[in-house]
Amino acid sequence: MNPIELINLHESEFTKSDEKIKTYVINNPDYVSSYSIIDVAAKAGVSKSALLRFCQKLGYNGYSEFKYEVSKYLLSGNFKNPTVVKSNMDIIEHYLNCIQKIPDCISDERFLALGNYISKASRIRIFGLHESGLAATYFTYRLSALGIDSEAIIHSGIFSEKASFSTTSDFHIFISVSGTTDCITEAAKTSFDRGTPCAIITQNSKAKYFNKYDCFMAIPSLNLDKNQLFLDSQAILFITIDLIINQLSKIL
Repeated sequence: MNPIELINLHESEFTKSDEKIKTYVINNPDYVSSYSIIDVAAKAGVSKSALLRFCQKLGYNGYSEFKYEVSKYLLSGNFKNPTVVKSNMDIIEHYLNCIQKIPDCISDERFLALGNYISKASRIRIFGLHESGLAATYFTYRLSALGIDSEAIIHSGIFSEKASFSTTSDFHIFISVSGTTDCITEAAKTSFDRGTPCAIITQNSKAKYFNKYDCFMAIPSLNLDKNQLFLDSQAILFITIDLIINQLSKIL
């Protein structure tokens, strides 16, 4: 994902310092791509450590990686999206363009691997919070149509507790657009410790513990400033779930 997509994903987690950095980055990408962490922090009115934490919150190893990604995105000419929506068809086009990118992000082999985990599991739990909880619930409905029983875990207070009861024959699926929601990552870590096979469906290719999931599925982003269009990534999640169900029906 590009820097703007990651900033939009994590905006709900931002502190006041993060908000200052976000505003400065969006308005001054040229400066960010050319100057050191000390210089940018001073211009943004925050400390060096605050800027470093901001970069790490987005999933980057440090400021140097963030600076490089800003520079790369700036050179692409897409840092500021001038799109003007004139009709509902424009909105539909945005969704269609995103849906068409799914095969580029998730290979058929990865859909097959996830389907195999589901088909062999003795118990399936699907974790999702808030809007992603809707996707988790939808997933259980679609699985039931294939005769597969699963449980949607959508209340954050029981995430870790449910994960702590898991075994190596179970399978956990985590749905999180940001891939960094605390209750999701804590339940995932508990599952890893229990030796339970896990998958995640996320929009963040740098999701926490991304390299520990048995099946990692990064869906494409709508790639829009949230203030330009009132669109929601849940539509892309639902399409992805239907693709999983279609693949699973072939296995069964």
